[in-house]
Amino acid sequence: MDLQLLRCDAGLSVAQASDAINASRVPLSNAESGRRRLQDAYVGPLSHAYGVTTEELLAAQDVSFGLRRARPPREARPSAPRTVGEKINYLLEHGYAGRTPPSNEQIAQAVNEHSGTTHMTADDIATLRSGAPTTASGAVRAGLAHALQVDIALFQNDAELSPAAGEFLEAIRFLGSIHQGQILGLAARGNQAGLSADMMAKINEVVGELKNKLPGEQSEQ
Repeated sequence: MDLQLLRCDAGLSVAQASDAINASRVPLSNAESGRRRLQDAYVGPLSHAYGVTTEELLAAQDVSFGLRRARPPREARPSAPRTVGEKINYLLEHGYAGRTPPSNEQIAQAVNEHSGTTHMTADDIATLRSGAPTTASGAVRAGLAHALQVDIALFQNDAELSPAAGEFLEAIRFLGSIHQGQILGLAARGNQAGLSADMMAKINEVVGELKNKLPGEQSEQ
C-alpha cells in the first residue's frame, strides 16, 4: 500500500492530511507522487493522523517511490460455492452481517413449510452442510432458497455457477465486509475482486454513505 492508499484508508483528503502536519499540500503531494520524501518532522504526526505506526508509514512511502516492486500477496478469496451444502454455508457466513443466522432446525422448518412436507430435519441440513454425498430434490432446493431468502436459481445447478450468481455471492461477501468496516479503501484500491463496473459503483456509493456510520468511526471524529 502506498501513501495515497494509506491516506484514503484513513478517510482523509490531501487538505486534511496537510492540516495534520501543519503544512501546505506540497510536501504530501510530492511524497505521494514519488517526487520528494516527507521531512522527518512530518512522519510522526502523519502516522498518528493515519492511525498507523511510523514504520508502516515509511514502508508506504517506499512503495510510493517504487522501492518495493513485489506487491504483497492478496488475501485469498473464498472459492465460489458449488454444492448445496457449500452454498448454505456461504450464505450463512456472509449473508447475515449484524444478524444471527438461522439454525439448522430453523432452516429445516422453513424448507418443510415451503414445500408442504415434514421430511427435512436439522440433521438433514447438517448433513448437507458437512459435504457428505447427497442428492437434494427440487423441492428441497426451492425450500432452501426460500429459507435463506435468495433466488431459487442459486440452488438449481451444482455443476456451474452463472456469472450473475457469482457476482451476487461476491456482493454478499463485500456487503458483509462493509458492515464490519473492512473495505473503506475499496474506492481507492480499485476493482481487485472482478466485480462489474455497475456493482463496483454501487458498492462504492454504499461505502461513501456508510463510512461515518461504521462501528468505531464516529467515536474517532
